[in-house]
Amino acid sequence: MKQKMIIGIFVITLIAVGMLNILFPNAATISELENRTLATIPELTKENFFSGDYFSGLESYYSDHFFNREGFVMISQNINEYKGIKGGDHVELVMMDTTDQFVQEEETPSGAAPKSTITEVIKKEIVLQQQLKKRIETNNDLNQLVRNFAKSDIEFFIEIEPVVLQKADNDTVLEQMAITNDGELSGNKQNGILVINDECYELFGYSKGALNVYADAINNFAELLPEGDKVYSAVVPGKIEFVKSDKYRNMAESHADSINYMNEQFNELITPVNIYTPIQEHSDEYLYFRSDHHWTALGAYYAYTAFAKTIGDIPYELEDFEREDVEGFLGTLYNRTLSRTVKENPDTVQIYHPFVENTFTIYTANGGALDWEVINMAYAKISNKYMVFISGDNPLSVIDTELDNGKKIMIFKDSYGNAFVPWLMNHYDEIHIIDPRHYEKGAISYALENDIHEFMFFNYNVVIAGHTGFANNIYKVSY
Repeated sequence: MKQKMIIGIFVITLIAVGMLNILFPNAATISELENRTLATIPELTKENFFSGDYFSGLESYYSDHFFNREGFVMISQNINEYKGIKGGDHVELVMMDTTDQFVQEEETPSGAAPKSTITEVIKKEIVLQQQLKKRIETNNDLNQLVRNFAKSDIEFFIEIEPVVLQKADNDTVLEQMAITNDGELSGNKQNGILVINDECYELFGYSKGALNVYADAINNFAELLPEGDKVYSAVVPGKIEFVKSDKYRNMAESHADSINYMNEQFNELITPVNIYTPIQEHSDEYLYFRSDHHWTALGAYYAYTAFAKTIGDIPYELEDFEREDVEGFLGTLYNRTLSRTVKENPDTVQIYHPFVENTFTIYTANGGALDWEVINMAYAKISNKYMVFISGDNPLSVIDTELDNGKKIMIFKDSYGNAFVPWLMNHYDEIHIIDPRHYEKGAISYALENDIHEFMFFNYNVVIAGHTGFANNIYKVSY
């Protein structure tokens, strides 16, 4: 009788859940909680039916559109917060999926033209030459080669540069994980992210091999330019570099060491811009979001002051700009941790409106042109409010200001450059903005056509120091 009751309850539960899914399906196409697009019903074809991809797609679809899905996700996350290893200092270590969900180095926008076969061959040959030149000094360097080449090539590389891999014993691992007491801070490590009170910090590690390839890509670009053209490089350090506690800061590798090493690899044609020092000097201010991997407009402002001084200009004061605050921003790091303490204290997006009259044009991957706004307040109403700055990442954008001073600059940037670019409007007649991850044409030929002789590579250290994806994209657009 007891077994029948259990079976009956189980069957009734299945039927009830099935009816709820039919009557109240999750019809959303985007998860605001996780800031991602939900799976769609896969197209049935002969190939994906026999490969099993069709059924995997169905499984993903039903998983994403389950009744009250986001409610169950939050319940799961609340349970996860009670899992892990707790030390004497109330630090919780939570092991989660470490897949990077927001750095999409190889993403190709829809409608993009197919790449030229010649360009592909050139890029592959250059990357191979750079990989052969670099030394394998750490396990990260070797892992980088594994990601870039087939496994069959690894023996060849080890033969060129022998590598001794050290296996850490249990005591060493525990020692590396240990965090001593801190009277004011308490945190937990999630998904490669350290959560301290209501703030998220990305843990950081770098590969000298990846930095070599990035520096060589910029060196190569500069050598292709006409004599006298100016090339600048600025790298943004991560927030964890400036956390107050040494105990937590030492959980990541040094951004300063990474940036200094890379700057040493540049040739005499490159001028490094020191934005590290002004950020360090103002690190007690609101320079990075608590819930997102980006920085604030204020952080970008201090980088701008360093660049203005580098080019011999006087930076404007903050008081010269009209400021507007947009409340209620929960960013990518919150989406990856779903921390309750972070959710209870969302970020504010501070916007400093440009006072220089301008036109802003976005050129899309399929050849279209959009007349837009440098600060687009329409994005203040969506979850990813950081997109108010130049409307996010696009292949090519151009700001034409009223300054009419003849100064033009081309910026190669990742999303950290989005909050930085508006500050340059006070100094340049034209600003040409390229995201090498999406741009499909030749940047140097474009620069020659538009009489551009100043160039700046502006990127987040996490994007360029761990793998060569961004550097490869610079090679791709150099010709």
